[in-house]
Amino acid sequence: MRSILTHTLLVLLPAITSAQSPGASQDTSASGQVHIDAEPRIEKLMTSYGEHKHMQRGYRVQIFLGDRKTAEETKRSFLQKNPDIPAYLSWLAPNFRLRVGDLHTRLQAEHLLRDMKLQYPGSYIVPDDIEMPALPTAR
Repeated sequence: MRSILTHTLLVLLPAITSAQSPGASQDTSASGQVHIDAEPRIEKLMTSYGEHKHMQRGYRVQIFLGDRKTAEETKRSFLQKNPDIPAYLSWLAPNFRLRVGDLHTRLQAEHLLRDMKLQYPGSYIVPDDIEMPALPTAR
């Protein structure tokens, strides 16, 4: 039984591996480029997908809660000192809150909180909808 199965596989293997769809040609050039033919609707969908924000549950560190003027000043000074950390100002009646970071895990939030505690002693971690990092565009 085993030898019949082995013999059948040996006979059929070359036929299976060399099978191609009709009209397909094999390009043996080494240009390193891939060309994908897609419908215009697919191209439009791919373009519009990149233009929208895609939110995910994560964490931020809230560093301020208070009036609008002070919140805007705090955001401005924070971004000058930390240009690589995003800052988000939102309104929760009757106060404005300033939250920073787009952190995926609680551990990342704890590290940021430790760094923020020196300058913003009343800061704390909050679960929030965070933004996904932007993907580089291949052009």
